[in-house]
Amino acid sequence: MTANQKFSRFIGIDVSKAKLDIYDDATGEFLTVENTAKAIEKYVSALSPDPELLIVVDLTGGYEALCVNTFYNRGFTVHRAEGRRVKAFMRSYGEHAKTDRIDAYALALFGRKLHETLRMYTPLPLNLKPVTERISDLKTMLLQEKNRSTAPSLPPDMKKEIVRHIAYLEKEIERLYQKCLDIIKNDPPLAEAFYKIIAIKGIAEKSAVLLLTTLPELGCRQIAAIAGVAPYAKDSGTLSGYRRIRHGRTTAKSALFIVTLVAIRHNAQIKEFYERLLKKGKSKMTAIIACARKLLIIVNATLKTC
Repeated sequence: MTANQKFSRFIGIDVSKAKLDIYDDATGEFLTVENTAKAIEKYVSALSPDPELLIVVDLTGGYEALCVNTFYNRGFTVHRAEGRRVKAFMRSYGEHAKTDRIDAYALALFGRKLHETLRMYTPLPLNLKPVTERISDLKTMLLQEKNRSTAPSLPPDMKKEIVRHIAYLEKEIERLYQKCLDIIKNDPPLAEAFYKIIAIKGIAEKSAVLLLTTLPELGCRQIAAIAGVAPYAKDSGTLSGYRRIRHGRTTAKSALFIVTLVAIRHNAQIKEFYERLLKKGKSKMTAIIACARKLLIIVNATLKTC
């Protein structure tokens, strides 16, 4: 689905844990549906997939997943809208009030005005996301256990327990990475992207898994902004402000940071760029972020789809 496809009808869906507030701009009707598989399926089955219909769903930290996947699996085009962008958009209209109905209306209007620039939802295989989330959880636990193992007052017998648990966590993380690889290699589009990524010097299999699972939009425009490594200008008149990165997907930014540190050591092009920035007086963090953006551009160009 190209990012500049045109639509003529828009449905905005504001999501909460218990319910969905829906606004259809073709009919002007508001509707409330329970956020359950049965209720959502009933609503979606009453609609006919239309290439000119765009479903704009509020991005609410996971509560929207059931709604998004139900629409997508039924053949609808879906955009997951960031609340921050929609809020800023509505402020430009002088709208500062907030209710569920207003939010649903705002999502539909946001889609109508900006649909030619929006990124459409492209899901990962359903069995891949839980594995990657589990890896992230175990990595957090592993870091906590490593920190506990260095506590000065820790009794020797307890330290042995923690060290044993660290070994288990490392083994389990490795097993889950292999499971991710199996899923990716058995999914033709993902497998094709995976082999293109690991062909880039300095990106190993684990790094490719991180990029594919945290940035399914790879290949499309604005990928640097999605990953949170796009520098934003702050100029006014004769003032040339300091460029800063902001926003971006936290998981993607963390994954890209890890991948970049490896690439700086093993990719001659990225390493030379990093060292050149340091010689110019840039801080190490600034240089790493610049390298992350450069590496991401290289990967994105390799997978370019839109």
